[in-house]
Amino acid sequence: MRPPAPRDSGVLAVLASNAVAPVGVLFLGWSPTVLFGVFVAEIAVVLCWTLVKIPFAVKRPNNAIGDGDRLFGPLQAKRGSVSLPGPLPPCYPRNVPTFLIAAFLLVPLELGVAFLTFSLTDPVVTEEVAGQILLGGVGVFVGRGVETVTGYFAAGGYRDHSARSVLLPPFKLLFAVGLLMFAVGPFAVEFDNEAFLAALVGLKLLYDLRALQLERSEKRGVFYRLYGSEETEIEPVPVEEPKRAPTYRTTPTRAVALADAAYRSLRYTVTSGVLWCYGVAAALVFFGAWTVALAPLALAAAFGAVRGTSRYLATGPVEFRCYDDVLVAHDTLLGEPQSRLERDAVTDVSVSTDAVDRLFGTETVRFETDADTGPDVQLTVPDPEEVNADDANANHPMTVPHVEDAAAVRAAFDGGEAEAEAESETETETETEADTETPVPNRDD
Repeated sequence: MRPPAPRDSGVLAVLASNAVAPVGVLFLGWSPTVLFGVFVAEIAVVLCWTLVKIPFAVKRPNNAIGDGDRLFGPLQAKRGSVSLPGPLPPCYPRNVPTFLIAAFLLVPLELGVAFLTFSLTDPVVTEEVAGQILLGGVGVFVGRGVETVTGYFAAGGYRDHSARSVLLPPFKLLFAVGLLMFAVGPFAVEFDNEAFLAALVGLKLLYDLRALQLERSEKRGVFYRLYGSEETEIEPVPVEEPKRAPTYRTTPTRAVALADAAYRSLRYTVTSGVLWCYGVAAALVFFGAWTVALAPLALAAAFGAVRGTSRYLATGPVEFRCYDDVLVAHDTLLGEPQSRLERDAVTDVSVSTDAVDRLFGTETVRFETDADTGPDVQLTVPDPEEVNADDANANHPMTVPHVEDAAAVRAAFDGGEAEAEAESETETETETEADTETPVPNRDD
């Protein structure tokens, strides 16, 4: 007999994990409290496996964090991946912001909402009940784990998702289970126990089957229109880099890049919403709570560290390569070009210096274009056929930070025209000198 395909095995694993509740009710005598507890455990399990999936999603998010976001924008704009040993696919640095937001904000928030809703059912948790909930949670964990390994990794499901679309299933599950517990949980004791449990299990099973059906259907429901799915995410396109050797290369030195990262880190904590952490710390010190004041300072330091790291990865390993008429930002750490700019698209060039430039005697060159860099904000996610393609090769403005010779960068980007102008000027000067040279009289005259 032919073994099931990896994607089919993933579906069977989801159905098996969804069968934990009916089996527990029919054969293990679970009470409504145990059933609701297993539902909460299922939310926690789905969130856990979602965090495992996020780093490997290939597609780029649609309508997500903008490049202008100082904290996460530089990381999410990164192109390229990091290869991992073994059978795991490459992981993408651009997924790190979504992972951090999910791990430290969304997951605790969702679990808090789930446990709060569970508490509204007025549960009585004994050792026996806790053991049954743990048993059900382990069953769900194994089922969802098999689905992740087979459907997401083995079958290549990670190629169809972005880091954001991976978060859709836990949001839907939280809404469904939360609504179910909130609506009928407080009235569990008023219904006939067997009939109530059968109805509850049936509703949950119908939701799971409907979710599987929508994943394989072209029909888009409310969640898909508001949040999007793998069909509405952007297929990544590589940045085109000329095959010939560049005429000029420049990159900030490591010392300059580290100083720039530290400067941007400190500046971010005092020019953003993180500033309130210093205010809280100062108030706690004023009232004598010196030890407690370390908590907001640690939080400010964490935000500053994220900002500094993202800034360093955005500029430190990036080499700017001039190909006469094309300027390419190439990440040497990932081995991937990040963006390109054609000379004909440049509308203005400016040279500036910040604190780091003044410290190290460098300059920052900014090339402006007419491209619209504003965020594309929409109330709903567009239909799959209306999704914009990846603008990897668009001529967006480009900044070349902390170069030792800004004039050399501009001259290299001007390419042959600058050389031709220089040669023309040299020839003109030579001819002028020859014409104005005083003739030497001949002795025979």
